[in-house]
Amino acid sequence: MALADRTLPCCCHALFAALLVLGSLPVLVGTAAAADSERASWKGSGQLSLLTASGNSRSKSGSVRFELINDWPEVDRITFTAGALYSESEGDKTAEAEYLTGRYDYFHTADTYSLYSLLVERDEFAGFDYRVTARVGLGHQLVKTDNDTLDVEAGFDYVYEEKEPEAEDFPAARLYGKYTHKFAEHISFLQDLEILENLSDTEDYRVNTLTALEVGLNSRLSFKTALTAKYDHQPVEGNQTLDYFTETALVLNF
Repeated sequence: MALADRTLPCCCHALFAALLVLGSLPVLVGTAAAADSERASWKGSGQLSLLTASGNSRSKSGSVRFELINDWPEVDRITFTAGALYSESEGDKTAEAEYLTGRYDYFHTADTYSLYSLLVERDEFAGFDYRVTARVGLGHQLVKTDNDTLDVEAGFDYVYEEKEPEAEDFPAARLYGKYTHKFAEHISFLQDLEILENLSDTEDYRVNTLTALEVGLNSRLSFKTALTAKYDHQPVEGNQTLDYFTETALVLNF
């Protein structure tokens, strides 16, 4: 099958099928083991940021993010996330990106879980029309107290990228860590770090980080400021290695 056909390789289809089968097994096991329990209701959040400027400079930017979570403590967790980013300066578009992901976590113990996810994203200014990532891995909650949590994850991805001059697909290794700290009842800090290594070309790796502070205004509304950095050691020709975004957003929990 030629890359020019713009279709996913057979091996990628096979991985998707394996991901589906593996992901369904814990669901069946968890359902049978906890048949007498009731699944928790869905919870979600919506995030919106918007900035405009006029006068000596004309610019506008904004981002949206939605997340739905169904967390069955010590059994499983289902998460769906979608988001978009747009920026324009002096009438010229300077950033545009969208993403959609679904993830299933199955807890083998109270602190150890396996994860299965599928991520679809598009980032014109990073040089790819779209990227599809199928992911499997293991995670462990190293720290879990009232004020602090520390999660670590390791696993494998299979990535397909549609970009110029040609599309490519490759396996990748993933390491991830996330730390959260609660300063007070309505004030929390988050720091995460993700390393993605192309196993077909070890010089091709990416590093993503998120630093965020969220202050609750009431039980449903909060104020969030965040810095996101994305490093690509081998970006598409003509692109820079580092992208970073700062945002101040209003978050609604429901």
